[in-house]
Amino acid sequence: MPIRSDSSAFRIACAVSIGMSAIRQELATISQVEIVDLSPRSKGIGSDHECRGLVIYASQFSSSIVDWIHKNPLEWIHLVTAGSDPLDAINISDSLHLSSSGHLWADTVAEHALAMLLTLSRGMNVSIQAIQTDQWSREEIIPRLHRIKDLNVLVVGYGRIGSKIGASVKNLGAHVTGVASTERSVDGISVYKMADLDTLIPHADVIFLSVPLQPQTHHLISKVQFALMRKSAFLINVSRGGVLDEEALYQTLVNGKLRGAGLDVFENEPLPLKHPLRSLDNVLLTPHVAGFGEKDIQQAVAQNVRDNLLDILAGRPPRDQINRGPKTQ
Repeated sequence: MPIRSDSSAFRIACAVSIGMSAIRQELATISQVEIVDLSPRSKGIGSDHECRGLVIYASQFSSSIVDWIHKNPLEWIHLVTAGSDPLDAINISDSLHLSSSGHLWADTVAEHALAMLLTLSRGMNVSIQAIQTDQWSREEIIPRLHRIKDLNVLVVGYGRIGSKIGASVKNLGAHVTGVASTERSVDGISVYKMADLDTLIPHADVIFLSVPLQPQTHHLISKVQFALMRKSAFLINVSRGGVLDEEALYQTLVNGKLRGAGLDVFENEPLPLKHPLRSLDNVLLTPHVAGFGEKDIQQAVAQNVRDNLLDILAGRPPRDQINRGPKTQ
């Protein structure tokens, strides 16, 4: 039965690369809701339909999508993935509801970050490369090996994903410290304010980046921060490529000022074939896949989209509403 008081259809555009059929199936149970495919595969078919909602992957944002947003009487935008940074460059009315399925990916992203740490700290990357040659290389590999329990871990951005990372490495015995916008204690882990970042960096053996990309976090880790890091440290980024100065990272690694890095995200994706980071053997690169692997994630996302839509249709704020920070000039 219809939920809204008006009789017009609530048309929703979906720009999703994965899970379109699951979303269609879930939303088909709600009367007066129509779906328009706005993904690249649609080649613009349906883009001239006036829509009131948009469901989109962060990676699907483009100049044409931004133009489309400005031309439509949108009441609601739902981001399927974590991170709302694509919206920062768009002039959005305060009356427009924003929501996200980001929390559904947190456990998987944290697991991917932990996998990167284990690969680096146990020398898996070096062992795999060496064993494919005629070298046994024990003398080279053994000095690289570390136990997680012996590491001081700094998690930059202690939200949904960061807290999962912190809990995972703490369970393996690591000493964990967090940095976030507000100072607090989470399950026995001290979380300091972001202003303390440069003071904490020199004490870290591992630095995880799980901070949202915002104007104030763009290149949060750059030359100054790299100069403060231990030469034996690992840096792992599973947030957004823009929080990290990739050129400064490359120079730091090439000059032997950092032991290694794990990167799932990049400033420009796909990462160019001739990007210098591809040439380094102490860098793990994955193609922005940290959030994938959860069983039935497409169905979970579709149900979450449906739940938030039902809130909108009932005149309520969406349950997974994105909290808007102060506007920056």
